[in-house]
Amino acid sequence: MKPPQEQRRLRKGFILRLWVAAGAMALLLLLLCGRLLYLQWMQHAGLLLESDRNRMDILPELPVRGRILDRNGVVLADNRPGYRLELIPERVERLDATLNYLAGALHWSERRLKRIRRRIARSRPDRPVLLQDKLSWPEAAPIASRQHHWPGIQVTASSLRVYPLGPLTAHAVGYLAVASAEDLRRGYHSGEYVGRSGVERTMEQRLRGKPGYRIEEVDAHGRRLRTLLRTPPQDGRDLRLSIDLRLQQTAAHALGGRTGAVVVLEVESGRLLVLLSKPGFDPNAFITGMTPTAWRRLRDDPRNPLLDRAIQAAYPPASTMKLITAISGLEHHIPLARATDQCSGHIELADRTLRCWKKSGHGTINLTRAIAESCDIYFYHLGEALGISRMRQTAQEWGLGAPTGVELPAEARGYFPGATPRMARRRWYQGETMITAIGQGRVTATPIQIARLAAAIANGGKLLRPTLLADSAPQIVRRIAIDPRHLRYVRRAMHRVVSAPHGTAHTAFLGARIVVAGKTGTAQVVHTRRDARGKPRRGTVRFAERDHAWFMGFAPFDAPRIAFAIFIEHGGHGGSAAAPVARAIVDRYFRDHPGLPGRKAR
Repeated sequence: MKPPQEQRRLRKGFILRLWVAAGAMALLLLLLCGRLLYLQWMQHAGLLLESDRNRMDILPELPVRGRILDRNGVVLADNRPGYRLELIPERVERLDATLNYLAGALHWSERRLKRIRRRIARSRPDRPVLLQDKLSWPEAAPIASRQHHWPGIQVTASSLRVYPLGPLTAHAVGYLAVASAEDLRRGYHSGEYVGRSGVERTMEQRLRGKPGYRIEEVDAHGRRLRTLLRTPPQDGRDLRLSIDLRLQQTAAHALGGRTGAVVVLEVESGRLLVLLSKPGFDPNAFITGMTPTAWRRLRDDPRNPLLDRAIQAAYPPASTMKLITAISGLEHHIPLARATDQCSGHIELADRTLRCWKKSGHGTINLTRAIAESCDIYFYHLGEALGISRMRQTAQEWGLGAPTGVELPAEARGYFPGATPRMARRRWYQGETMITAIGQGRVTATPIQIARLAAAIANGGKLLRPTLLADSAPQIVRRIAIDPRHLRYVRRAMHRVVSAPHGTAHTAFLGARIVVAGKTGTAQVVHTRRDARGKPRRGTVRFAERDHAWFMGFAPFDAPRIAFAIFIEHGGHGGSAAAPVARAIVDRYFRDHPGLPGRKAR
């Protein structure tokens, strides 16, 4: 038995260890209570949200996009049923196995599988990633039936955009493309389609609608258990355009395989009946999927089918510009505008020769004949008398050098030279003023600007904003202050272009039942080498160097309803190439509207 002193020492040590253990246990209990208090009180909302996220999925529901129709209700852009395959990365247990299964079921190439992997890596793990859309039911059904074996994948019904008319309305209607990273930052959802051109782009908010969502309960493996809440999407609204498909088809047929543009609009409302650019492209290719090779072929096509020549390309307006020069001469009371001039076929200017298209000349000629027969010499002299500043002022009043404001993206401004700060840095030559007067040199205009010019001449000087929307009220940009006598004078001269035996468009409208007023234009592309008689030297004119052809005007002459501009790239002479296209359009329009005035007596 241990001595009492030793027993007391052992008892004291035991009690000390007991207190230390009790203190440690109390401290641990205090920490545990503190942690419990922190989680239950301070972190309650965040943990509840995290718990709900593990238990629930919030999935977007995309709306059905609005259709696009022509003025008569013909569908230009439609939707057809399809299926989408999506994957939510954070719900997938075995990503490699899941993707390999889908690749085998849908016959994905190794290249496509790599692209999908990169897309998943760039996406948020809690958001659906589009793997493939435009699936038919036979393609989607086997995967849909096995969704419970592959957590994280889902097959949903969707709509597929279709363009029944293909290239015929491609530039006006436009096309869609899958939302980019920038679109996602702006609130779009992965796999959603966004308008990229045409009215698909400019009227995006009206056509898109408003997405909805649904909240689904899932188990620990991400398998769907039930739908807790659903807010349905609001489908996009249909859009009715002012385009008349029958007239658009007539214009396309008349233009044939040539490169160019046709614009037709109502002279009092500015509503566009035809907005055609050729060659076109098939917008369905952007929806069904375009390979990199197909995209490069389309992008690098020398005829540039993606360019909307009606609004995005500006060309020398050629002799259509003579109408601006004539109006300017009359309004500024230039004596030559009321007198006659002598055309011998050419004039000498310093060290160069300016020629008329008619090498033998027009002889004694006044303004009416100069417009009807498109005499260059007369307008060289009239432009010289006016000066570039006054011509520029008149051109701007009538809408040249500025966008028209049509509801389409990337509209070109065109250009009119003159005494601007930019031009002050270089010397302006007299010859430049003279060639500007006939629509050559630096001046450029788009077909839609020339069509609007024709409408303004026809309607008494109201410069309208062209519109593609059938329900749009007329928008007058400005009322041009012009003496009505001067406007009547120019209109009668335009009528002589078609009706006079020597008018530059007389042949194209022989036998026409509708009285038309117009103006031809033949834009020289490059300076062509000529022989001693003034004719182009044989073998020097390649296709890319051929003249551009213009014809603009309105009909009927006495009670105008429509105005038009036809442009044919490297088409040759405006009277023989572009005017017959206008003839076909006018004939078709008034055949479809037999009760309108303006027909010749039979």
